[in-house]
Amino acid sequence: MTTPEFFDLFKRINWNSFHFWTSLHNFLLPLGASLAEVARRWVKRRNARLAQNWPSADGTVQAIDVVKGTRFYGSPRHATASFTYSYSFQEGCETNYFSGNFSRPFPNADRAWEWLWTLKGKRIRVHVQPGKPEVSVVLAADLDAHFPLPVRTPEDLVFARPEIYRQ
Repeated sequence: MTTPEFFDLFKRINWNSFHFWTSLHNFLLPLGASLAEVARRWVKRRNARLAQNWPSADGTVQAIDVVKGTRFYGSPRHATASFTYSYSFQEGCETNYFSGNFSRPFPNADRAWEWLWTLKGKRIRVHVQPGKPEVSVVLAADLDAHFPLPVRTPEDLVFARPEIYRQ
């Protein structure tokens, strides 16, 4: 088949605009979602690297909760452990109080609750952005040093990817 014959075949196709936009939508939407997830993870890792050098404050774990994830195309539901923390930061002679949230995925709700109960009411290290004390980060590495994750099982090893626990 020569090049002109190929173009003739291409011209014979009935280009209905609905089919064009549907095929474009089916390609661009997953591509855009994938790129957004890659960008979100990159920003999260970058912010965690920057936050390591921020001054730290003592915080307290206030409220804990476990949320079941949504089922996506028959995949198992993973649980997300989350907690709210509060901290105070002193600027000059004035003390201000702030709060923040932290979340971490787990393979099941039991493991998430087990980890959260070790944290409830405990003091944690909170990194505070210089000049903006309302912006704070709790690093997973700081939590793991004092409150280790529950004992690993083969299910945990299958679920755990290196980028999940990095913050």
